[in-house]
Amino acid sequence: MKFFVTFKYSSTYEDEKENKTVEDTLEYEAKDLEKLWIILSNEDFDDEIALNFNAKSNCLVTERDEIKIKDQNNKIVWEDK
Repeated sequence: MKFFVTFKYSSTYEDEKENKTVEDTLEYEAKDLEKLWIILSNEDFDDEIALNFNAKSNCLVTERDEIKIKDQNNKIVWEDK
């Protein structure tokens, strides 16, 4: 089954004005929602999308949070509220 996961990527810099937040949706293949969560918890994500390449201060941390999951029928099966 296909799932479409929308993530919120964020980066935190020493100068908070340089922080960046971006949303992106990726497609996954999993037997069910439970298996998808296992895949997501073990995945090493590419944080480049959240980096501010114009920042003058140091990046302290990057994060990725799931905010919505849709199934192959475009039905929301999980959402962070």
